[in-house]
Amino acid sequence: MKKIFTYTFAIVLGLSLCSCDKLFDSLEGDLTKMSEEDMISSTAGLERLLSDVYSGIPMDAFNTKDESTTLASYSKKCDYSINVTGFWNYKKMRSINYFILQIDDALAKGSVTKPEHDSMLGEAIFARAYCYFAMVRRYGGVPIVTVPLDDQYDGDKNEGLYIPRSTEKETWDFVISELDKAAELLPEDQGAGSYRATKWAALGLQSRVALYAASVSKYWHEETIPSSYKAVAEKLTYMEASYADAYYAKCIEACEKIMNSGKFSLYGGATTSVAKAKENLTNLFLDRQECEFIFGKSYKDGTADADNGFDRSNSPNQAHGGGTNAGWGNFSVTSDMIDLFDDYDANGARVDGTVKTRNDGKEDVFFAQIINKASTFDKKADFIKYDNPQDPFLAKDARFQAWVLYPGAEFRGITIVAQGGIWRNGKDPEFYQDKSYEVNGVTYYELGASSKAGYSAFLDISKEGTSNHSYFWSTGYGIRKFLDVNVSADKSPEKSTNPWCDIRYAEILLNYAEAYAESGKGSAATAKKALNDIRHRAAFTDDIEPTLDNVLHERRVEFAFEGVESYTLWRRRAYFSTRSGSQLRKHTVLPVLDLRDGTPKYIFPRVNVYQGDVNLSATGLNTDLLDYYGSISNYVENGLTPNPSQE
Repeated sequence: MKKIFTYTFAIVLGLSLCSCDKLFDSLEGDLTKMSEEDMISSTAGLERLLSDVYSGIPMDAFNTKDESTTLASYSKKCDYSINVTGFWNYKKMRSINYFILQIDDALAKGSVTKPEHDSMLGEAIFARAYCYFAMVRRYGGVPIVTVPLDDQYDGDKNEGLYIPRSTEKETWDFVISELDKAAELLPEDQGAGSYRATKWAALGLQSRVALYAASVSKYWHEETIPSSYKAVAEKLTYMEASYADAYYAKCIEACEKIMNSGKFSLYGGATTSVAKAKENLTNLFLDRQECEFIFGKSYKDGTADADNGFDRSNSPNQAHGGGTNAGWGNFSVTSDMIDLFDDYDANGARVDGTVKTRNDGKEDVFFAQIINKASTFDKKADFIKYDNPQDPFLAKDARFQAWVLYPGAEFRGITIVAQGGIWRNGKDPEFYQDKSYEVNGVTYYELGASSKAGYSAFLDISKEGTSNHSYFWSTGYGIRKFLDVNVSADKSPEKSTNPWCDIRYAEILLNYAEAYAESGKGSAATAKKALNDIRHRAAFTDDIEPTLDNVLHERRVEFAFEGVESYTLWRRRAYFSTRSGSQLRKHTVLPVLDLRDGTPKYIFPRVNVYQGDVNLSATGLNTDLLDYYGSISNYVENGLTPNPSQE
């Protein structure tokens, strides 16, 4: 077993383990001077090995998966794909399994107390369950390995060598049962500011896993993969509706334990002030908010290079940090997302948030290829004229105000400029060109400013093309969520260290509400309260019923840009498929300066985002149902049945 220890020890030495958040801070002495016996015979040494266990958790921190849905777009292209993080690393599983043996041996030798043993064992089982969750959601059934298998491992091939894949259902059930064990072993509290797993983290993950398994079961036949594929025939990539109810019940059970504990609440709580709600919803992601935080990841490791990378990639062009090749402005928000954020009526109740662009109400008309002569742009359309570029968005959900940057918004002391065109009297409208015109003695710029430093969206498409929009939003709207607002534009941080909240209390409430809406299990009153507590945090004053449509709507809005939409589409088999025969596009409401009557006004024609427009992508955006399951690594070498996309 010494070669296994050597492998694990080398990884530990390569990790940055001294965290300002004191994730593991009990090591005495110099780690590099510790012998193998030291590492496995003391609490300090075992905690260092445990940090390696945590390092393998595939939690999707600060992911941008929503860019692969219709709700957002990478600023350089219009990708639409089944984008689900997988995990296929049996060497990592081997190190976790070996750690479980080590901690049991340590208890037998008296090196750790029973509470220390139970906590670390629970943490290892939690991490292993998380890894298997990432496996099953991407690959279906996988080889389940719970022991180190030292005699079979030769250092070159996968740990799962010659162990057959379990069925998909068996793998889902294994993950859920592992989380039952972890919840029993883990303490309710690991200490203030700790990022170690607790009982509530295990239950929170279990609620997620059970909801995923239930959804896949209920909706698997929405994208039925023929049984002529071996993996389907062997039920390795197969679920059925009869499984769903038990998983929904397990989701509700896990949620109830967390909700009834009294330990968690929504940060900020209910308010009728939109301004206060915006402040709370902004701060929710800038620091760890204990009342809502259940599990996540810290980026404060005590070094000057600590960074989650999000600020440098996604701050707006007008207000970003320094540094080389920072790549800001990468995340563009589509009108498909913007329209989902409800508006408030005069009493604070919700009304439809579809952005009003036309006096005739035809908000389902999108103009294609507005930059060329084949354009479908209708110059006779009765567009609403706004005095200011921000006017269409002022009545929107506080979550929109807190999480989206839009034309005219204030951010870091800067007014966001995002303009895609200009329309002069007696002339055709022009789009995406770096031109200027004088009207009544005033100079106006088609892109909103005289130089690139003065605007955050679009480029001259005739010069820059359709794929060179790094640093500039390609829709006119960008992400605000996760960005630090408490700095001036000239001192915007190059590095940001706000934590990633992987499981927060809002998810537990929505998991419960969705499981209820799908199955009728649980309490209608509890589901309704859970759903509306989230809305009341956003300053809505009315209550809505926990219907499936309402729950899914709130999930899209509450978890905007956290990657949840891609997983919701995946587990519900709801990606837009090639089988439909239709075309799918991403859209935007394009800010255009209207100078036709000599007075500056703003119109917002609905257009296709040009990277994916008809003449540039004749087939539109779609997916292949075989892509719901990823490719199995080294399946021939390991004697495994391949997934359908590999046959």
